[in-house]
Parts: sequence; structure tokens; C-alpha cells
Amino acid sequence: MNSEVVTSALREVLADLPYLVAVAETGGVTAAADELGVPQPTVSRGLQRLADRLDAPMIVRSGRGVELSPEAVEFLPYAQRAVDTVRSGIEATGARADQRANTVSLAFQNDMGRVVIPALLRAVLARRPGTDFDLRQGSRTLCTDALESGGIDAAIVSPPYDGDLDVETARLFAEPLVLAVPAGHRFAHRTRIRLDELTDEHMLQLRPEFGLRGHVDRLLAAAGATPVRGFEGEDLHTLRGLVAVGLGVAILPPAAPTPAGIVEVAIADTAAHREIGVSWPRDAVFSPAAQTTIDVAARTSSWLP
Repeated sequence: MNSEVVTSALREVLADLPYLVAVAETGGVTAAADELGVPQPTVSRGLQRLADRLDAPMIVRSGRGVELSPEAVEFLPYAQRAVDTVRSGIEATGARADQRANTVSLAFQNDMGRVVIPALLRAVLARRPGTDFDLRQGSRTLCTDALESGGIDAAIVSPPYDGDLDVETARLFAEPLVLAVPAGHRFAHRTRIRLDELTDEHMLQLRPEFGLRGHVDRLLAAAGATPVRGFEGEDLHTLRGLVAVGLGVAILPPAAPTPAGIVEVAIADTAAHREIGVSWPRDAVFSPAAQTTIDVAARTSSWLP
């Protein structure tokens, strides 16, 4: 039998295999129909189609009932394997679909992982228990790239997303920025500092791909401050550690508690804060879990730290 004929036969018999398997498992056509939840004639017609396609009877009379024919008995193990395989595939696909419906992918900047993201996840789980989170963290550039590529449902970044993707954005809150200085620094006793006083200070900063870096650069430029460029890092913990050992100063969100060896000085400039926002593609179709997360993040405020 050539492959074309086999393919044609396969296409024609697959739909009727459950009827044969059910008859074998229940011992009769009527019981098989009850098991499958279909009328008895439907089972009988399915068996007849198999007989016609395979050119062999599927059932034969046996007293007042029927039994599988020798040809059907020979064919049965193959039919059972096919039905079991398809059933397993359906169950696996359904499980994957359930998982997808219950999963939200969220990108956020590293420094939001300590307070902001835990608070949001707790609020989402209170609304939708069992939600699964696929969390991506890194620089602002990493987060916005993931948003633009469609790899995530939403991104929480600072400043809020301002790229080319058509998104909806909700501004969550504004966080003050402070000047972190070593405990023995000349500004350590101050309660307030102006940015234009930072000229000639060694300024420790995040790398350019991090959102806070660009914001701090703009603040300093607007104030006319020209600090000495110091070391660059990839997370706030590193910068605070460098400040603590006297390697420079840094403009950062406040830490709680303030690490040993550091004094945080308020900045007088009114623009010395950063905005944090959540953005998601405007026309995307979200899973129920993702939609709940967006609703909680963007349309409620009780979860905010």
C-alpha cells in the first residue's frame, strides 16, 4: 500500500477509532454509545465506516449480542494506541492552555524588586489566587526591548515608557531622589543640598542603559552642575557600597534602612524625583491573569508601597 493510500485511509479512519475502542472496552454497541454519550446508530455507522475503509468487518454476531471480529481484534491495539496518544495530546494541550491563561509576564527594573513588585504580586494574588508570574528584571532598556518585541505583557519602568510602540501607560507614583554621601563627607551634616553644589564631586552613576542614569544626567545639566564622572555600576546596591567606602556620591532613591556608612541628604531641586509607570500594548489580547495584573497595577492604588 503506497503512502498516498495510507494517508487517505488514515484521514478517513481516525475519527471513528473511538467507537471501536469503546465497543471493545464496554462489550457492546449500546454500552459504547452510553459511554461516549452518543446515539447507538452513531456508533454503528462509525463501525461500518471502519469496516468499509479497512475492507473487513469490525463486529460479528455472537448469540444475542455482538463481538469484535478477528480482524478488529488484530486492529484494536493500534486503534487503542492512537486514541490514547491523541487523548494525551489533548490533555497536554489543555494543560498548557490553562497555564498560559494563568500566567502573566512582567518586566521591571532591578531596583523595583525589593518593594514595588512584591507589593503588586501580593495584590494580584489577593484578587486572583494561583496566578503564575513570569518575572524578567534588568535595565530599563532590557524591559522596554522586551515590551516592544512582544515578549512580555507589561513593563514597570522609570521613567515611564516613551518609545514608538502603541501602548497604554499608567503613572503609578513619584519617588524622591536623595544625595547619598559617605558618613564623613562635607555634605553629611546638611539636611538639604542643591544640585548646583555638586560641581567637582565624584558622581557615581548607573550605566547609560538604566533609566535613572538619563534622568540624573538631565537633572544635573538643568542645574548647571558639572560633577566629576566616577565609577559606573549596574545596580543601586553596588553604588551604595561604593559611596559607603568613600569613592564618591550618588543621586539615588532613598534606601530603607539607610546602609551603614552612608548619609542621605534631601535635594532641594523640585525636579529631583523619578516617575514610575506601568505600560502595556494597547491592542494586545491578554490572558485572564495578565488582564487582572494590569487592572490591579493601573486602576487601583491600595497596593502601592
